[in-house]
Amino acid sequence: MKRIVFSLLAWVCLSVTVTAQPTAGLMAYWRMDGNYVDAGPNFINGTNSGSTATTNNKSVANTAMAYANPGSPVVQFATHPVNANLSFGTNQDFSIDFSVLTSSQPHPGGIYDNNLNYGGPGVFMWNANGFQQLIFNFKNASVLTNNGALQLNVWKHFCCVRAGTAIKIYINGVLNATGSAGAMAPVYNFPARFGSMFFNGFSPPQYNGHNGKIDEFRIYNRALTDLEILILASTALPVKLTSFTGVNRNNNITLNWETQYEQNSSHYNIQRSTDGLNFTNAARVNANGNSNIPLFYSFNDDLPASVKMYKTVFYRLQSVDIDGGSGTSPVLAIQLDKTDIQLLVYPNPVKDILQVQTGSGLSGAAMLTITDMMGRRVYQKDIDLQLGSTAIPINISHYGAGIYYVHITNGNETYRKQFIKE
Repeated sequence: MKRIVFSLLAWVCLSVTVTAQPTAGLMAYWRMDGNYVDAGPNFINGTNSGSTATTNNKSVANTAMAYANPGSPVVQFATHPVNANLSFGTNQDFSIDFSVLTSSQPHPGGIYDNNLNYGGPGVFMWNANGFQQLIFNFKNASVLTNNGALQLNVWKHFCCVRAGTAIKIYINGVLNATGSAGAMAPVYNFPARFGSMFFNGFSPPQYNGHNGKIDEFRIYNRALTDLEILILASTALPVKLTSFTGVNRNNNITLNWETQYEQNSSHYNIQRSTDGLNFTNAARVNANGNSNIPLFYSFNDDLPASVKMYKTVFYRLQSVDIDGGSGTSPVLAIQLDKTDIQLLVYPNPVKDILQVQTGSGLSGAAMLTITDMMGRRVYQKDIDLQLGSTAIPINISHYGAGIYYVHITNGNETYRKQFIKE
């Protein structure tokens, strides 16, 4: 069905290729291709009760299941039988991986309920806090997605992971929320539900039906790794990304990426980070929209001075489709030039105050010198560099217009930067 492969350079000199979706620990796999046949190793086939075949996130017919439950009782759902491979105990790690679209939410909407009210895992949607959220519950404790993460009528890929005492929710391959599992011992006496929630004390027992679609539903008996989740999340991307690379030329970074096809794609956000964890949008590049042939993109990132001070800069590519859905590539890390990060001058050109900033690799006694184009010394100062960056403002308002050079001599090393006086 939907297969998307990432191939990228995780470091400039290291190639990492992902060629297959994870199968280790796979207990059940419902493709949702108009039915609930289990393509996993344990043949836990489900039974349909009113849900209908529909289109997936690529608008292909009969490749997902739709549920319409505007009120009570629930009329469209499905079940799978009690099975020991899916009856996760108190200490068992597991992962529940799927894609979902919510079209309306007049009440909580059950995505998957495997004896949720009896300590087992359950996943459902609701907006009780004033915004759309996905809730993952295990052993009677929940973790909820953050504000702004979900929208109606947009496909999202989710992976709900129990790892030790933690329960986590990933959205489109990125960790969104983390909480703690509860203390209730799970009991599995009733068939699990797709598209609704379940409590045996109700009549009928299924309640809070989903309004929307569910696709590509997998359950593993272990906690998937971040990379494995990212591979699975690739089915939620609006494009098939086959490469994402970067080249550093004097701390001017050229990013290149290739797509094998695009469907209803809007644009790409170039996201940059100096720690590999916190990313901000550095630029936007418009996408082609729809294509069945390989396309090549390139973006030149002229790093600001505040970023050049770091030894490594991190990038990731966020692809955004026309209806607002998005997916994120693996992270690309690029090492910066050592000589450039040890001395920066800005603004450049400059009128009055020149900021001279040294990098974290310099410390101790040093000499700061400014020379003109003829090599004549126009400024000299002894400085004491502390560990970490040191900023030195210099008033050059009385200098004549032209090209000058800043020199920092620290031990046996000398670093030089050119600047222009306006």
